[in-house]
Amino acid sequence: MKLQFFHVEDLCKTIDIILKIHPQNHIINVGNEDAVDIKTYVALCYQVVGEPLVIKSVDHHDNQRDYFSFYDYEYFLDVSKQKQLLKETKDLKEGLRESFEWYLQHQEEVNRKDYIQFIDKHLSNK
Repeated sequence: MKLQFFHVEDLCKTIDIILKIHPQNHIINVGNEDAVDIKTYVALCYQVVGEPLVIKSVDHHDNQRDYFSFYDYEYFLDVSKQKQLLKETKDLKEGLRESFEWYLQHQEEVNRKDYIQFIDKHLSNK
């Protein structure tokens, strides 16, 4: 399963360009050009926080959102129209690093879900 991310700063830049030039295309998919698989995404998250990668296999569960942030389908759009407007987008790892730095300063503002606790209690392959 591939995931496609887009940094909020890039979204704001794209909106700013659209407001300035009023392109004929009014529907534009946004996202980084490259998508990553889930394992790559998780590995990047661990790299950003400076922790060794830990992967837990889980038994099948009907609702993936109980133990993972994303729904069980690919997030991958054709962003060629966006690339005509915004040539460069923020690298995923850099965006994750910035997001983690923000999180460290604003933890109390985040509605955090303890996915590992759920996995250990309900899904862990022991």
